[in-house]
Amino acid sequence: MRKSVVALSVLAAAAAVPAQAEYHYGFANVYADYLKWTNGDDKFGGVENTRDEHVTIGAEAGAGFDWGQVYGFYEYEKLDQASDSRSQAAKFTAHYKIVDEVTLYGQVYDLKDNKFTNEQNRVLGFGYLGLNGEGWSFNPFIGVHDLSIDNTGEKYNAEGKLESYTNASGFNGYMAGWTAMYNFEIAGQPMMVTNWHEIEFDRNDDYAALQYGKIGHNGGVSLWYDITESVYTGLTYRYFYNKLSVDGYGDAVIFRIGMHL
Repeated sequence: MRKSVVALSVLAAAAAVPAQAEYHYGFANVYADYLKWTNGDDKFGGVENTRDEHVTIGAEAGAGFDWGQVYGFYEYEKLDQASDSRSQAAKFTAHYKIVDEVTLYGQVYDLKDNKFTNEQNRVLGFGYLGLNGEGWSFNPFIGVHDLSIDNTGEKYNAEGKLESYTNASGFNGYMAGWTAMYNFEIAGQPMMVTNWHEIEFDRNDDYAALQYGKIGHNGGVSLWYDITESVYTGLTYRYFYNKLSVDGYGDAVIFRIGMHL
């Protein structure tokens, strides 16, 4: 946990450097999710059969300034299951402009899982905030990927048999990706589409064995609708490839109800 706190504190401190930052926008939400696994081969009979549907509660916030932008969330997962099966996840990202719209980019994703493993992913690199317009944006990034993971034990080899493996912590190649959004209306009703996508490549050998490949994809496409000024709902299609311990392509669906703060 200390490692998580230190990493988040460093990024937060970096984001707070400008003394006279001009505020552009901000948002904060609380929400409840219901996730249903749909497809994916996890070597135990498929995620739709071996992973429980579950309820998550969470909070997120983001803000934009003249020097860049920040975003973060915290989630308490599997609330409808026994406490020894629950997990917690948190993520923090920051773009800090260094030359025009080119940014220094940092990301920390931390997972604490009571049933499986604890994992923290850290990315440091560069991004770009110049691709945007009225009601839309596309923010790419690329960086070095560093990993801490508790899980040591067994992995599947090329023949599909379990064998022992060493800890996958340390340098884990690189990560590239983006966040994107588009606001629009249907019959006067406010809607928004968002997409986040991460590509892990040149993974270290042990993590590649855990996740079935040197390259992995992870992301989600969401449709959002404001029911009232305060209450909103959304539907997310979660997709992944050689990620979340799934061999090849897998997906899930997330239903959300939330409140704007």
